[in-house]
Amino acid sequence: MTRYIAFAAPPFAGHLNPLLTLAKAAQMAGYRVQEFTGAEKISAVHDAGLSVQALKSLDQNAVTSIANESRRVGSNPFRLAIQMRQSLRLLVPARDELLAHWRDDPPDLIVSDFVAVPAGLAADQLGLPWITVLVPAFVLETTQGPPSYLGGLKPMPGLLGRVRDRAGWWLVKTVKDALAQIYAKELTAAGLKRLRADGSEAIYSPHAQLAFAMKELEFERPWPTHFRFLGPEARNPEILPPTQLPEARPRVLVTFGTHLPWAKAGLVAETEALSARVPEASFVVSLGDPAAASPEPIEVRGRVSVFAFVPYMAELEHFDAVIHHGGAGIVYAVVMAGKPSLVCPQDYDQFDYAARLEYFGLATRIKRLDSAKTADTLREISKAPPGALADFAAVARTYDPGGIFLETAKRVIAGTGNR
Repeated sequence: MTRYIAFAAPPFAGHLNPLLTLAKAAQMAGYRVQEFTGAEKISAVHDAGLSVQALKSLDQNAVTSIANESRRVGSNPFRLAIQMRQSLRLLVPARDELLAHWRDDPPDLIVSDFVAVPAGLAADQLGLPWITVLVPAFVLETTQGPPSYLGGLKPMPGLLGRVRDRAGWWLVKTVKDALAQIYAKELTAAGLKRLRADGSEAIYSPHAQLAFAMKELEFERPWPTHFRFLGPEARNPEILPPTQLPEARPRVLVTFGTHLPWAKAGLVAETEALSARVPEASFVVSLGDPAAASPEPIEVRGRVSVFAFVPYMAELEHFDAVIHHGGAGIVYAVVMAGKPSLVCPQDYDQFDYAARLEYFGLATRIKRLDSAKTADTLREISKAPPGALADFAAVARTYDPGGIFLETAKRVIAGTGNR
C-alpha cells in the first residue's frame, strides 16, 4: 500500500513554499502527498507539481489580515493579543475541516507548518503521527541563550549575559502564559493546551520538529530531543519568466518581502533617495507580490526599477548586493548565494535574523534605507572580499532537506505504529 503524507500550511509564501520542497521529496520517494492550504495558493502548488486541497475555512481576507497588520506588532502584548484573537477565530473551523478530510482518508503522517496549529489538533484527535516544520528554529522556547522576539539580542558573555537571558526568557514565557489565560475559553474549546505534562509547547509535534535553518547560523542553546536542522530553503514554486533587469552594474536588489504593507509604503521613495546618494549603482525594488509577477518593471524612476515580484533564488546571481528586511526567505537566499547584504528589520522574527546575520559577519544592520550612513555601508559591503559569505554558502550546500525529512518521516511512521 502506498503511504500517504498530508502537508498543511497557511497560504503565505514563507510558510507554504518550504513545505512544498518536502512534499516534492516525498512524492519522488513514492509517497502519495497532498497539500492543504488556502485557495489563493492553488496555482502555486500545482506549479510545484503537487496535489492540493483548498480549505474553505482559510478565507483569504481573514487569513491575510492576520499577517498584514497595519502597523508593527513587535513584542507589544496588546497587539499580540489582537493577533492571537484573529488566529483563534480560524482555529476550530480549520481543525474541523481537516478532521473531515482526514477521517475519510487518514494520512500515515501529517506534516504541519509551525503556525498551522489546527493540523496538529486534528492529528492528535485522530491519533495520527505528525511533524512540525519550523521557520525559524529560534521560535522554540528554552532557558538558555539569547531570548527571541525581544528586538534581536546577541550573545552576551559572563554572568550579566546569563542573567539577561534568563530574564528575557522569563518575560517571553510570561507573555505567552498571560495570553493563554486571556483566551483560555477559546483554547479549551479547540482542545489546545499551552504546555504538555513534560513542559513542551503543545502547538509543536511531540514526535519530531524540523527547522528550515542552519545550525551554524544559530546561537548556542539546547535543542529538543526530536529536533533536527533541515538546512536552508528559499525557492519559489511559481513558474515565472526571467526578470528583465537593468543592464547597469553594480546592481542592488531591495525587498521587504511578501507581507507588511505598512513597511513597504515608502520603499520605492526611500530607494530612490538612496540611489541619489549612490549614483554608481542601479537598484531593483521587489514589491513581493508573486500573483502580479511580470518580466517587465511596473515603473522606472531613474536608476530605480520597480517590479511586482523578483524570485530570489532564480535572480540573486544577477545582483551584487541586497537590501532586505530579514525575513527567513531572503535571509537564506542571500546566505546560499553568498551575497553581501544590508538588513533593515521591520517586525516579528526579522530582528532576530538580523542579529544572527550581523553576529556571524554576513550582513550589516541599518535603521533606514535613505541615510548617508546606509549609502556608505552599501559601498563598503559591495567591495568587501567574500570571507564568511563564501564559507556559509559552502556549508549551506552540505544540507539535504529532502533526505533529512524522509529519514525522519520513516522513523515517525514506524515509531507510532500507524497502519
